[in-house]
Amino acid sequence: MFFAIALLAVGSEAAVVRGPNAKGAPLKEKMPWYHSTDEIHDQIVDIAASCQNAQVDITTKSQINGAGAGEIKIDVVKVRKSGATPRTKAMFVFGEHARELISPESSLDLLRSLCGQGAQSSRVSKMLDMVEFIVVPNANPLGRKKVEEGYYCKRTNEDNVDLNRNWGDEHRGNAMQFMGDEMDPGPNGFSEPETQILRDVAEEEKPDSYLSIHSGAYLLGAPYGYTQNKAPSNQDSMVEILGPISEKYCGGSCPFGGLAELIGYDSLGCDVDYMAEHVGTPYSYTWEIYVGPEIRKHYNEEAMDRRGSNNKNGGLGNDADWAFVQKSNLRAKRKADQTRKSKLRTWYERPESEQDWNDCIEQFVPRTAEETREVVENWTGAYLDLAESVDSKRHPAAGTPTAGKAAAAAPTVTQSPAQAFDDFKNDMKW
Repeated sequence: MFFAIALLAVGSEAAVVRGPNAKGAPLKEKMPWYHSTDEIHDQIVDIAASCQNAQVDITTKSQINGAGAGEIKIDVVKVRKSGATPRTKAMFVFGEHARELISPESSLDLLRSLCGQGAQSSRVSKMLDMVEFIVVPNANPLGRKKVEEGYYCKRTNEDNVDLNRNWGDEHRGNAMQFMGDEMDPGPNGFSEPETQILRDVAEEEKPDSYLSIHSGAYLLGAPYGYTQNKAPSNQDSMVEILGPISEKYCGGSCPFGGLAELIGYDSLGCDVDYMAEHVGTPYSYTWEIYVGPEIRKHYNEEAMDRRGSNNKNGGLGNDADWAFVQKSNLRAKRKADQTRKSKLRTWYERPESEQDWNDCIEQFVPRTAEETREVVENWTGAYLDLAESVDSKRHPAAGTPTAGKAAAAAPTVTQSPAQAFDDFKNDMKW
């Protein structure tokens, strides 16, 4: 989801933006373990054919691109247990932004798990009695094909429109200032065939939970993206689910909360806002599941700040200690945050063609097959926890045998607040 950030541009006064270096070697030469767009479709078909736990229905939705790019085909995969009467619908959308290669890879691991082909098969069998899944593995197929050619900074679709700024007209505001760069919202809301398809699926299914999976940052976000000054009436309930997931799947180092507040700017025309306001989905989220290690430090720090502020005196021993930390650090931190955000804005407002492909890989894509596997397997568990938790929230009286697993996984702190705070910092190795 997030914008291409040159690592030097984030952390160093000596940062120099290099000249255009838009294209690297083709994906299959550089990182052959990633599936191509065609291979993703083939994998879906193979998973469905050997599915053990559930019935899998694959529908290929298509739209003609009026600008002449041809036919857009997007696979929509429904997974439900034969004979079951699920009470909750969970919709997961992967790959809205083309360069975020890890997102569609993650969809394949989720589908394998739902079909009993992973370590979580016994858990999934019980869950499918209650939850039906609607999965869109690759929401930007033509954009992704350009990435596969070596254009690793391509965020947009075939029309150079940011699909996650194209969800309706209500909150476009001054979004048109981004015409021509990687946040181009398009000429009007739902101008793009991809967002039309996703909207139509969402409005037909009316899911109880919606999750859009991205990379390029490290956070768990809830509506609203378009403003920091307003929140849905059920935001507390939405955010409550995220705390245990952050603890279990990123050691508490991925911050969670309102999306615009987390990222420090307004995401105008994003999918989670449309789902919350127009489709009426009560649990709507954007998750950022991977970012390179240097940029991740920013999110680690944000998580620590939020974690501290949720404990008395920020987890420090007494009021005097906390006052000292406030006086010595708050002003410097505020100045550093402003400097960083200024540099990020200078960076992301550039056209995709002026970005460096190697920097984009560093931010958005695990560089080894082993790390790719670790990321997708880790977050599959988080997706399942989310589905269980939403089902439990919606049906508290019915009881859900597995719904408490996410909460149970959160560590219990038995030491003093000050010691807990010190241990947390040491664990993060800042």
